[in-house]
Amino acid sequence: MVVNNHKEPHNNRSNKMNEFAPNLWIADGPVVDFYGLPYPTRMVIIRLNSGCSWVWSPVQINDALAAEVEAKAGPVKYIVSPNKIHHIFLKQWSEKYPDAKVYAPPGLEERKEAEGIRFDATFGQGETDLPFHDEIDSVIIQGSYAMEEVEFFHKASKTAIICDIIQRHPEEEWTGFQGMLMRLNGLVGDKGSCPREWRFTFWPFGKEKARKGRDIILSWRAEKMIVAHGTCVEGGAAAVIERALSWI
Repeated sequence: MVVNNHKEPHNNRSNKMNEFAPNLWIADGPVVDFYGLPYPTRMVIIRLNSGCSWVWSPVQINDALAAEVEAKAGPVKYIVSPNKIHHIFLKQWSEKYPDAKVYAPPGLEERKEAEGIRFDATFGQGETDLPFHDEIDSVIIQGSYAMEEVEFFHKASKTAIICDIIQRHPEEEWTGFQGMLMRLNGLVGDKGSCPREWRFTFWPFGKEKARKGRDIILSWRAEKMIVAHGTCVEGGAAAVIERALSWI
């Protein structure tokens, strides 16, 4: 069963928290420009067993959203970025929560755009056992010479949290020339997948590394899936993920 209860039109998005599963919420933020395309933003908030919150790919912060996160999920303890282009609002959150541990994905700290953002750790470097591993599993999709991405799995709700490697933009929101480009790129509708230009960067030898990450994701046997861009899945997510990543 594929659902899209959390989608709002591009011109009418709020950043209020919406419950997706027990102790797990999403919040849709403002649309941002991505190479001339209007891309929606979405964050995930998880309440950990400790009573603190874990924040993924944060959207633009304001006092109301911060208060809601603290009230529902607890004080912010971890802030994570899944890939090197999901950084726009990290500085806002790291400054709002100076005691939170901020995790960078591979490649972000070296980017000019990341200057001034405080990072405390980088996925894949140093820590072998992440402090939230008992509740949230993770794997890095490697093999691309352009970008690596960290995927997550909330064990209690069996929810995979996927960033850009699976995109499922609603068909009704993408029309005209831009819609044609998105469809040609395989990013629209229930069968949406990975941008084709990103797929090419795994050639010629990167797919073997990527398959290792994909196989770990498939081993999760996720029942639900949250994606950063598009329609989320509330049932049968494992089959959706397997189809979307079959190009690997």
